Amino acid sequence: MLSPEEIARKQQELAEKRAWKRQRRRKRIISAVILCLVGLCLLFASAYFSYQRGLAGRRAFSPYGQIAWEPPEYERTHILFLGTDSAENGPSRTDTILLAALDPNTGYAGIISIPRDTRVYIPERDRWDRINAVHAYGGPELTVKTVSEFLGVRIDYYIETDFAGFSKIIDTLGGVEIDVEKDMQYTDVAGGLYIDIKAGRQVLDGKTALEYVRYRDHLGDVALVNPSYEIYGGRVERQRKFLLAVIKEVLQPSTIFKLPKLLGQVWEAVDTNIPWATALKLAFAVDRFTVDKIQTAILPGTSEKIGSAWYWVHDPERTKQVVDWIIHGSPMPLTAEVLNGSGVQGIATAAADVLRKQNVDVKKIGNADHFNYPVTEIRVGSQADADRVTELAQYLQAEVLIDPFRDSTFDMTVIIGKNFSK
Repeated sequence: MLSPEEIARKQQELAEKRAWKRQRRRKRIISAVILCLVGLCLLFASAYFSYQRGLAGRRAFSPYGQIAWEPPEYERTHILFLGTDSAENGPSRTDTILLAALDPNTGYAGIISIPRDTRVYIPERDRWDRINAVHAYGGPELTVKTVSEFLGVRIDYYIETDFAGFSKIIDTLGGVEIDVEKDMQYTDVAGGLYIDIKAGRQVLDGKTALEYVRYRDHLGDVALVNPSYEIYGGRVERQRKFLLAVIKEVLQPSTIFKLPKLLGQVWEAVDTNIPWATALKLAFAVDRFTVDKIQTAILPGTSEKIGSAWYWVHDPERTKQVVDWIIHGSPMPLTAEVLNGSGVQGIATAAADVLRKQNVDVKKIGNADHFNYPVTEIRVGSQADADRVTELAQYLQAEVLIDPFRDSTFDMTVIIGKNFSK
């Protein structure tokens, strides 16, 4: 038995020991907090100085001798996204190629989908080939160089992921909601691909999402469904639709709060040459990006058989317009249908000629629903388009009407009224 004095001494020793442990635990916590704060300061400092050096160090010439680089004040970041197939049966090829222009200052994002069968010249191989084969010849570096020379665009970085990485990214997001337009059934025993997706709005997990973007119907990879209106169909168009759904999911407020965790998980699923400082800068600016600021397009062209192989052959003139629009931010020429609303014979054709001189791409000429329009009308679907046609409306002495529910493949419908003079 311990005496009361010994018990009191033991209790005192235990109390002192507990106090010492609490003090040490507090010191550890304080030290950890200080280290985290210092780390964050260094991280932001690194991002800031890296960004400033990037602005100051951009050159005004092309390493390839063909492309004029933008001046230092041009702050968009150009990233090539590459989705590759399995490398089990040899070097991997690119199944998906997307060129993105991102401006963290304004929140603008532009994305061009490049069909994998696009015909390009590869100087390193001294041959013409499909663009998806470039990766097998020289990996992402040669793919970046080839796309850069093909489109005349400086490409800053690349992000590459394979099928497994793609599925992991979608699962990390918690799936992506999309309206599947039709039942999808496809079996490729040799490729180990079994697709069975029912039509309807649903949330796709990583595995099903991969099947959705890989599915090919009778249109194949891409097809020019309507040449007059430049409407595309096929897998590339479906991938573009899925991409917008992913972006919408990423920009949800609930997702933005998970970005620090998501960024780390996504980083493990991709291969990229983007510095951490730049990745963090883009991540912290994600709240500036909104769906309405995102523009997407497919590389203009058509399917063509050359020799014994089918290729996607791009239209050089339209490609330049799309690159200027998506990558450099220059507005595309407005597309229009011109309708005779005055009853004067030949008035719509005459008006179309006037509009073409004003850099309007007239796609269709016809008659309006009646011939009693006293004033010419320009009908558009958004305030942004209304702002673009202000000068044109003044020139035509026309009224501008905004109808957000108008169902048209053209930017505007011009109904020629009785006040129009040739």
